[in-house]
Amino acid sequence: MSERSREAAEAPRDVLAMWERTRDLGKRLDGVNERLDVLEGQNLADAVAELSLTVKKLAEKPDSPKFAVWNWSAFTPQQQAQAWELLLDWTMGTFRVRYPRSFTEMLGYGKGAVSCWHLHPDMVESLTGLMAAWNWAFLDPESGPLRVAEWLGRWLPDAVRQGQFILANCKLEPNGVDSYGRPDPYKGHRDPMENKRTDPPEDLLRHVHMLKTGEVSA
Repeated sequence: MSERSREAAEAPRDVLAMWERTRDLGKRLDGVNERLDVLEGQNLADAVAELSLTVKKLAEKPDSPKFAVWNWSAFTPQQQAQAWELLLDWTMGTFRVRYPRSFTEMLGYGKGAVSCWHLHPDMVESLTGLMAAWNWAFLDPESGPLRVAEWLGRWLPDAVRQGQFILANCKLEPNGVDSYGRPDPYKGHRDPMENKRTDPPEDLLRHVHMLKTGEVSA
């Protein structure tokens, strides 16, 4: 067989091999297309964008440190002044206006026009917590009906009970005077333990010491 005849006979083999490779490549492309269809159905672009936004928020440095809760005992005088302004604005502008009966019962105005609620640190803490819970329920963009219902049905009634308990022993005299004849509407304010630090009982201190030294077991 001549060289030319041999080449003519081998040519179909090369075409067949190319066709086989082309068919195999086509199958692979079909598989890739199927995978792309699956990925597109999962909205990966949206998921990646959302993840990127979340990571960006986590990486952002806050402009200034923010308190998760108000700690009145740790506030500087300037911070206390600002906190009082915010608390009074909410108490008189929101609490008193929208929930007048709860305001009256909690802060003791049902007994008269004068109340000593601001002289009780535990009352201030309770009112602060109530305000924070209200903000969480009504102002947080992520809030919903359940938060509002919880504030109305749980936090508000509980705060009213706390306030009534705190003021139970106080009997104010709006027209009262002190020993010098000066007006003293808070003369009936009663809480001898308030704002005063006392030492723990001696027997408890001894017990704590014995726990530390191993003389008694926990």
